[in-house]
Amino acid sequence: MATRTQPKLLAQGKPRTLGGTRRAWRVRLYAPGSGNNKYQVYFRAPAGEGEPWKRVLRRAASEEEARKIFAQAEAALDTEQATPVGADVRASRTIRMLGEEYLRDSIERGKQPRTMEQRESRLNAHILPTIGDVPVTKWRVEHSRKVMEKGSKTLFSTRGREDLRGQLAAMRKLAWRLGWLDRSIDPLDGLEIWRADVLHGATAQYVDPRLRPETRQVHAMANAADQLCGSDGTDPLMTRLPLFGTKIRVAGFGGLRLGEQNALRAIDVFFDRGYVHVNGSWITPRRVPGFRGPVKNHTLHEVPLPGSLLRDELLPRVKELLGLPAKASLQQVANAQGAERQRRADLAAREPDKKLAWWNFRVPPEDELWLFVDTITGLPVKPELHNERWHRIRAWVEENDPENAWPAHDRLSQPSPPRGDQVVPR
Repeated sequence: MATRTQPKLLAQGKPRTLGGTRRAWRVRLYAPGSGNNKYQVYFRAPAGEGEPWKRVLRRAASEEEARKIFAQAEAALDTEQATPVGADVRASRTIRMLGEEYLRDSIERGKQPRTMEQRESRLNAHILPTIGDVPVTKWRVEHSRKVMEKGSKTLFSTRGREDLRGQLAAMRKLAWRLGWLDRSIDPLDGLEIWRADVLHGATAQYVDPRLRPETRQVHAMANAADQLCGSDGTDPLMTRLPLFGTKIRVAGFGGLRLGEQNALRAIDVFFDRGYVHVNGSWITPRRVPGFRGPVKNHTLHEVPLPGSLLRDELLPRVKELLGLPAKASLQQVANAQGAERQRRADLAAREPDKKLAWWNFRVPPEDELWLFVDTITGLPVKPELHNERWHRIRAWVEENDPENAWPAHDRLSQPSPPRGDQVVPR
């Protein structure tokens, strides 16, 4: 009877006594033996809480793959991380599972609800329907190209395609970090997309001055909003946003984002210094009530505004919110604002969270001193309703004041800072 040849030992790791064994053991790599065409990697791994480590076998079809498993096992034992899993587990780790891990990781990193909604939408609309069942270990550039091809049918803006590719890049980085994808494999290598031309030194939000609306166009939109949304307006769908004209001027001359405009309160306006303190953003997640959250990137900033806008339009609204008479002096307004800020600062000091201050102390939305509200809800307007009203006003200006119509090539729903001497750039 022929003797069975023993598999050849190709590599072995350092001696270890992990797992409660008295006798040292090593990670070992064997070549295929008789009757077997697979390379074999043996090591020990934890079996459970308080139980002795069990012997583990991992097989590989090639020596290159086997040596990778050998190196992973050695590195995992050195750093006390998870040891290489079996082929069945690797096959179960699909792009769909990676997407779930990506969303969970985003939540743990404190991403805002709107950001989470965008990431979830891109995942469900473009990535999962295309490559959701592909194992992460087999993710290659051709799969990423299929995702971008699907996205190009519904994403017509360059920014939208860049965001989709950026999400693929973030998922790739997470797959590398989790050890689900070998770092030598780049599923985005060679995946190029057309990018918008950006002036050297400009930020991603840069708008070419030739494409920005002029001061006269911002005034035309704001004046039309005063007429259509004011107390003398005849359309109840428009009059539910009574200070829409003022809001347009704040956006145009201050450059505030929509969420920052909606989150402005009476205590955020500093009349004596000539600016508004931007310290929050109105956030409206899907299926849950809106709330006042942090400003983008948690970066507080001060936005100067024209004195006429502060005195003639914001000051009367602040007096109304603070319960002051219309003839109250500017000093009385400042005193009332200071008292309210101090009241909130005192309440924040009693909280265990030391990051709270007067400007981020949470107040029930219905009790907040909002500058701009939807009169139906008493809360800041939802972005969808804001944009719908904006386009109504834009169409009215195009019909009744065509010389000052909003630029036809500007697809923004919000005014960028206009051209002119009155602009105070951010």
